[in-house]
Amino acid sequence: MDPVKDFNIRDLDMATTIARKQSLEERMAYYACLNCPKFTEHFNSVANQMKLREHVTTLRFLLSDESLQHREELQQRIQVLQRLRYVDANNAVQLKGRVACEISSHEMIITELVFENAFTNLHPTEIVALLSCFVFQQRRCSEPSLTKTLAEGKECILNMAEHIANLQSECGLSTSVQEFKEQYHFGLVEAVFEWARGMPFSEITNLTDVQEGIIVRCIQRLDETCRDVRNAARIIGDPKLGEKMDDASAMIKRDIVFAASLYTQ
Repeated sequence: MDPVKDFNIRDLDMATTIARKQSLEERMAYYACLNCPKFTEHFNSVANQMKLREHVTTLRFLLSDESLQHREELQQRIQVLQRLRYVDANNAVQLKGRVACEISSHEMIITELVFENAFTNLHPTEIVALLSCFVFQQRRCSEPSLTKTLAEGKECILNMAEHIANLQSECGLSTSVQEFKEQYHFGLVEAVFEWARGMPFSEITNLTDVQEGIIVRCIQRLDETCRDVRNAARIIGDPKLGEKMDDASAMIKRDIVFAASLYTQ
């Protein structure tokens, strides 16, 4: 039976494969190794060697630059890190890089703010209030009423965001400055500020139209951000900022917000 003719195979690749298979079957009759009593053992040994070689080839490819689907973007991001001195020319992690590793989210902008001493001269209540923009995700809510210091802090964060976005664009990344800045939401700055100052939660809810549960979760997540900034301060040797972050964490960890509950844990 001829597979190509009898099954009317018209695919050229399939026909070529079948012809090669038939050729190999005919040649096998002349192989003396088939008469070896240890043929199966030898065959399995060679087959395993071939599998290992294929595996090594695959691993080498995965470790090569050619395997990176986003190699160009990777190089652009490395360039950003080098420009901001997170890594050096040899891609060795520098002090800024070590600090960024301590921060769980928005690590680049928070690291830049720490190194620019943006928080050093602020009161702990003001620092934790401004940090809320990194954990609060609701886009639309009532506009908060900010003190002069908080308004200046907000402007400082937005300016830093614009600086990072522009730098990324210069390095070839398709970054929209406006979209980059809009990822930071300041709707709970006033509420967090007053909460840290001791205002009861029942009054906090009157400062914003954000739902109570969202306020609670935001403040809970802020405690982690405070720890991140405290760890960053420890690495760069800024005990003053570290103490302020400890104070900020203590100020928000009170009453109903951190009470054990099935709805907030």
